[in-house]
This record gives sequence, C-alpha cells and structure tokens, in this order.
Amino acid sequence: MTVIERIYDNAWYVAHATPGMREALAADVTRTWMACEAAREDAGRARTVSGPTAARSALALSLGNVTQAEYDRARSRAAEAARCTDIVDGHAFSIRRELGNGGAMTVDITSCTLLRRATISIGSRGHAWTAVFSDPQSHVQRFSVELGTDPWDAVHRACAWIMTGRI
Repeated sequence: MTVIERIYDNAWYVAHATPGMREALAADVTRTWMACEAAREDAGRARTVSGPTAARSALALSLGNVTQAEYDRARSRAAEAARCTDIVDGHAFSIRRELGNGGAMTVDITSCTLLRRATISIGSRGHAWTAVFSDPQSHVQRFSVELGTDPWDAVHRACAWIMTGRI
C-alpha cells in the first residue's frame, strides 16, 4: 500500500467517524437491502410468468446480482467504519480497553490503516504505563518502553509512535 492510499484510507475513516456519517452508512445498508429484496421478487416473477423468455429471466437475475453486490458493499463499508473507534491527531484508530482488578488496565491500540500496533498497560493506579510496540515491517519487530503515569499522555505517545514510528 502506498502512502497516498494510506492517507486516502485514513481520511475515509476520519470522515465516517461522525455519528451522522455512521447513520448515513446504516441508511445505505437498509436502502440497498430493500432494493435487493425488490430485485429478487422481480426475478421470481420473471421466472413464473407464463412462457418466460430466457432474456427476461437473465435480465432479472442480473439485476438481482447487481443489487446483492451493492448491498454487500454497503454492509462492508458500515462494518469497516464501525471498526475504528477513535480519532487521535487526525488519524483513525481502533482502541480497545480492558479493565483488571485493583485499577489495572490494558489498552490495545491499532491503526485503521497502518500495520503498527501498541498495547499499553498499567498494573494498578499510580504506577507507570508500560507499552509494547509491534511493527511487523521493522527489523526490530517488538519492543517495550515505559511511558509515565499520565494515561492520556501514554495513549497519545503510543498513537504518535504508530503514526510516525518514533517514540
């Protein structure tokens, strides 16, 4: 994937992160599902008409296939947009938080467009956040670093590393 493709993909994720755009994607899924169902009914009618012609059936089936493909694309776009949960410094991320006992927490941070990922964790309140960074395209694929006690700073530093490759 080229840098331009990644920038375009990131812009798409950022644009579709707003609630209004998510609603528009959901409406698109509903609209395409309804069109697909109507095309299936038309195909069924074309087959049951007395003396159906091969051309009429082929046209009805072709329209059914087109609307099914459009419906599948709309569902895919909606699912892909839902995958990204947070926008940090203009970049789309999927951030999953998992709470543990005694204030422990693990946060998995994955870019929606880049292969780098980070997992930051804290054992209990007041301790330092530890990050494990993974970059499958680097000669050092995995390393750990301490990020301090501020949770927001730790998340932002992890996101910055994912975007730039520098800590």
